[in-house]
Amino acid sequence: MISEKNMEEIRVDSKDLILKDNKVSSGIIPQTSAQLKRSVVIEGNVDILGAVYGEKVLVHDGPCSFHRSVFGKEELVIDPTSKGSIIFHESAGSNHVVSSASLSGEVTFASDINAKRVTLRNAFVGGCVYADEIKLDNSVVIGGAFASKKLEINHSVIGTFNSQEVVLEGRNYLIYPSAFSVEPIKASSDASLCNITLADLMDLYKCDSEKEHTGLIEIDIRNNGQKANLKADDGTMLLVHTYSVAGKVLVADMQDFEKLQNHFIINAASLSSQLMRDYDVTDSKGNTIPLEIGRIRKFFFDILDGRVVIREIDGNIDFEELKAKYNN
Repeated sequence: MISEKNMEEIRVDSKDLILKDNKVSSGIIPQTSAQLKRSVVIEGNVDILGAVYGEKVLVHDGPCSFHRSVFGKEELVIDPTSKGSIIFHESAGSNHVVSSASLSGEVTFASDINAKRVTLRNAFVGGCVYADEIKLDNSVVIGGAFASKKLEINHSVIGTFNSQEVVLEGRNYLIYPSAFSVEPIKASSDASLCNITLADLMDLYKCDSEKEHTGLIEIDIRNNGQKANLKADDGTMLLVHTYSVAGKVLVADMQDFEKLQNHFIINAASLSSQLMRDYDVTDSKGNTIPLEIGRIRKFFFDILDGRVVIREIDGNIDFEELKAKYNN
């Protein structure tokens, strides 16, 4: 948590900015050509209320809070040794590299990330990640990871993904029904992909019992990839491999899928920077639980680390049951 006790307000000039125990009420935006070469270095306990642009944006330590968009022309880097809470409330990006590998800090990107190469370890992203190359390690991306060249995922939760090449390691979780790869997924011997679209995330978030017929479905990534055609913006058709539980979700929709209320958690995480206030949910005992990004972050990392266990359900589709429900 940022402490304002010893903070000082500063004026922004053309020199590189090294910030520690500072509150910056304005944006850090170049006003002259000389300022385009200015880097922004964060040493801890910094609160920046405006947008930030630097040739490099380097976060050496937390806590730190960026309330508006952040762009590092050459790179935006969070040190592995950084500690405390480091949060980007709006979008973050770079012409080249965004890298976050904090080993003991809590790094949160509440919105999207855009760069040529993005590497995240132990990070939470409320939005999407867009890059040529993306590497996720023990991270959570609520939206999707969209890599034009290569996507590497290891022990992570991800909304969906689409990439030319996808490499999977460890146990991974998919929030939405389908994900796509132009080439077949390259999976290590210990790799798995579990779809949690039909998991009762809301009751698990509230520490209540899961509803019946809910749970995760393990996707057979080595044998069950289906080929599909996607239409590009220019109208051309692209043949991709899709990994999906959409058929099972269709059956669940006919059984009032909305009762799961998973969309409240997903929307609260992905829209946190746009919501005017936090919302609450009530558990089975009448206790009020805030639906805010810090708790949601912890919840998904608890899933990753096995502290929250989702039961497994059968991913096979009963077509007779589907036909009967459709006719009714």
